[in-house]
Amino acid sequence: MSRTWVNGQEGAGVPGADPGLTRGWNVFETFRSYGPTPFRLDAHLVRLRMSCEAVDIRLPQGLRQRLLERVDADSWHRITLTRGGCEVLTVAPIDAAYVGCDRRVACVPWAPMPGLPATVKHGSRIGWQASAAALGVDELLFVASDGALLEANRSNVLAVVDGVIVTPALDGRQLAGVTRQALLDAARADGLPCEEAALTSYDPFDELYLCSTLKELAPVVELDGRPAAGAGPIGARLHAAFRALVAREAQA
Repeated sequence: MSRTWVNGQEGAGVPGADPGLTRGWNVFETFRSYGPTPFRLDAHLVRLRMSCEAVDIRLPQGLRQRLLERVDADSWHRITLTRGGCEVLTVAPIDAAYVGCDRRVACVPWAPMPGLPATVKHGSRIGWQASAAALGVDELLFVASDGALLEANRSNVLAVVDGVIVTPALDGRQLAGVTRQALLDAARADGLPCEEAALTSYDPFDELYLCSTLKELAPVVELDGRPAAGAGPIGARLHAAFRALVAREAQA
């Protein structure tokens, strides 16, 4: 069961005139806990600060401590900050069935929006959600004008190509995923070959995945209506290495 606090008050609401509601002018971060320990909370807060600065939303003082006071074990925590000055925290148990779940995706063109960098994690997502529903897929996979795969609308992309884990390099056209970085750290710690390099939807993938806080590493089983590479042995080893990294950091 989820619980929500608005400006520190459980069950309170957001004013109807808040631009966070009327215009989708808000930014957010979702982090999760493993046991009682929040995973890489500071990395999420750095990204939240960058999002706030990019779209003129105030980052409230003392936010980190308030979040730590509300951490529940094995739960996800979404902190949303609105242009109207509301601080909204929702906490709910992790859905174990969503971790590593199969994903169906469709490629769509991506173009930058002036004034809204792709590095901002914002709540204006109705276009993405409606498009995914219309195409009958779980997520959209954004493709730049040069043919490069960038990210999905809720995830970063990883592939295995000729035995090497590959993810698009961060070049300002995608979100710097906290789980993406953790997976790269885990791969290097485990001796798995990995690199940041360009990918296209026509590459001969051995395995193909999306990654995010809530799904961790999830195989892509359908791409543009065709069967996709999905899971394989390197991804299984990577996921295990990720969980080992989580355990180490939780004990630190």
